[in-house]
Amino acid sequence: MMRQHRRTRLARVPYRIAALALWVALGGAAGAQDSDYRLAPGDRLGLSVYGQAELSGEFVVNGSGALFLPLVGEVTVSAMTLPEAQKQIVSHLADGFLQQPVVSLRITEMRPIYLLGDVRVAGSYPFRYGASVLSGIALAGGFALPEQAQISQRTEFLSADERVRVLEATLRLLTVRRERLEAQRQDREDFTPPRGSERDEGFTRLLAEERGILKAQRSAFAQSAEMLRAQQPRIEAEIAGVEAQRKAEETQLRLIQSHLEDYEKLISNGLARRYQGIELQREEARNKGTIARLNSELARLDLAIGDLALRAQELTDTYHRRLLAELQDVTTRLTEVEMQLPSAREIREARLQSGGMLGAASPGTPARKVFITRAVGERTETFEANERALLQPGDIIDVRREPPTSPIRTSLALPEPGSLPAR
Repeated sequence: MMRQHRRTRLARVPYRIAALALWVALGGAAGAQDSDYRLAPGDRLGLSVYGQAELSGEFVVNGSGALFLPLVGEVTVSAMTLPEAQKQIVSHLADGFLQQPVVSLRITEMRPIYLLGDVRVAGSYPFRYGASVLSGIALAGGFALPEQAQISQRTEFLSADERVRVLEATLRLLTVRRERLEAQRQDREDFTPPRGSERDEGFTRLLAEERGILKAQRSAFAQSAEMLRAQQPRIEAEIAGVEAQRKAEETQLRLIQSHLEDYEKLISNGLARRYQGIELQREEARNKGTIARLNSELARLDLAIGDLALRAQELTDTYHRRLLAELQDVTTRLTEVEMQLPSAREIREARLQSGGMLGAASPGTPARKVFITRAVGERTETFEANERALLQPGDIIDVRREPPTSPIRTSLALPEPGSLPAR
C-alpha cells in the first residue's frame, strides 16, 4: 500500500514540474502588464486600435521615450504606466483622427537583461519579474570555467566588436535612406547628407547609391505621369472632331426639316407626291440617329477624360503611400538600432576591459564581483551587487573574476536585496 502511494506521488511530479514551468512562463508575461510597470526606451508594445488595422501593430519605445505611430506621429510614453500610455494614445487619436477610439495596449517584449564577463554563455536574456543576479547567472549557464574564460575571451570581444560594426553600418544605411525618402516624399531632386558624413567612406558610397535610387524612382514616376498626361490632348482632339461633326449634322437636320415643311404644304395643295415626302422623313430619321450616336460618343470621351484624371490621381496616391510605408519601416528599424547600439558598445568596452582580468586558475573558489549597470532616469549608474540583488529590465550584469590583490572599484555602496535603485 505504501509503495503504491509512493508511486502515485512520484507520478505526479512531472505534472507539477510542468505546471510550475507554465506558471513561471506566464508570470513574466502577466507581470509585464502590471499597472505599476513604467515604460522606458527599448520596450516593445503591441497596439490594437479597434476597426483600424492600419493603425495597429508592434512599436518600440525610441530613445526619446516615444512611440512613432502611423498618422499620429510621436507619442511620448516614457515613465508612464500602461493605462497612462493608453490614455495618451487615445487622446492623440481622438485629436482630429478618430471619433471615440477604442485602444488596447500591452507589452510584448520588455527590455532584456545582459550577462557578460565570467559566465559561460554571455549575451542578452529575457527579463522575468523576480529575477535576481543569481538567476541571471544561471540563465547564462553559470560561472565560466577558468580555461573556458581564457580561451573564449578574445572570441567574445571579436563577436561584440562585430555586432557594433554591423549596427553602425545599419545605422548609416538607415540614416541615409530616411533622408532620401523624406526628399522623395517632398518631391526634391536631392537631399542633404548627415552632418560629418563627408569624411566617412561608408557614408559616401551609401549617399551615391541612395541618390541613384532617388533619381531613378522620381524619373519612373515622372514618366508614368507624363504618359497619362499625353493621352489627354488626343482625347480632347477627338472630342473637338465629334462636336464639329455633330454641329454639321444638326445644321443638315434643320435644312431637312425646313424642306419637309415646305413639301407638306405642296402635298396639301395637290402639287407634290407623298412618296417624295416619305423619303424626306426617312432622311430626317437617319440624321437624328447620327446625332444621337455622336452624343453618345461625346459622353464616352468625357468619361475617358474623367478616367484619365482618376488614374493620374491614383498613380500619385499609390506612389506617396508606398513612400510613407517605407519611411515608417525605416524609422522603426532606425529606432531599434539606436536603442541597441549603446548597449552593444558598452558590452564591447566591458569585454575589452576584462580581457586581462582572468589570470591563472587559483586553488579553491575564485573571487568574483558582480557589477550592475542600470539607467536611472536620464543617467546611468554602475554599482556593486550581491547574488541576491533583484534585477530590472535593461540591466547589464558584469561578472568579474578578481585577482586576490586587485582593488575593486565601485560607484555605489552594496545595496540590500529589494533596495536597488528603481527606474
